[in-house]
Formats: sequence, C-alpha cells, structure tokens
Amino acid sequence: MTFSPQQNAALASDLDRKHVSHRQGAGSKQLSYIEGHHAIQEANRIFGFDGWSSETVTLSLVSDGQRDGKQAVSYTARVRITVYAGARVIVREGVGAGHG
Repeated sequence: MTFSPQQNAALASDLDRKHVSHRQGAGSKQLSYIEGHHAIQEANRIFGFDGWSSETVTLSLVSDGQRDGKQAVSYTARVRITVYAGARVIVREGVGAGHG
C-alpha cells in the first residue's frame, strides 16, 4: 500500500507562504522555517493521528556558560519521523540546533 491520491496531492502541493516564518541567521543569512506546531498539524491532517510518529533520537548539550554576562546554552538534536503507509514504513531523520 502507498499513499492515497489525496495524500499525494497534499504532499505535492505548495506550502502556503503564510505559514513560513523568517529569522536572522549567522552573518547576513535570512532563514525560513515553519513552526513545529504547524508541521504537527499538517502531518496529522495528511497522515492521520496514528499514521505517523516522531522521536528525539539524541539531544546533546554543546555549550553551557556565560556570554555577554548572561547564561547561554546551545543544544543539538537528531529527530526521526516515521510515516506508516499500510505495510510500508518510511523513516527520515534530521538534525537541528538551538541556542538560548
């Protein structure tokens, strides 16, 4: 079993630009992203609440200390997304970082 025609159409459609946020990256780079809650809503809409799962595979503290007189931390994470399409299981992983 593969994805339904409706799922294929949803996956192939363009992302509505109103859901894309932007922030300043390192240097003069402009970064585009979607909020995590929107990604979850879309996965639930396309695959159903029980048609996919996510897990944090690793979460690592990279740095913990003072920066400009304030406490600063940095983490990296590896996340795995699994989608169930009948007997077929599709797995993808990604890596991200956060600073605060």
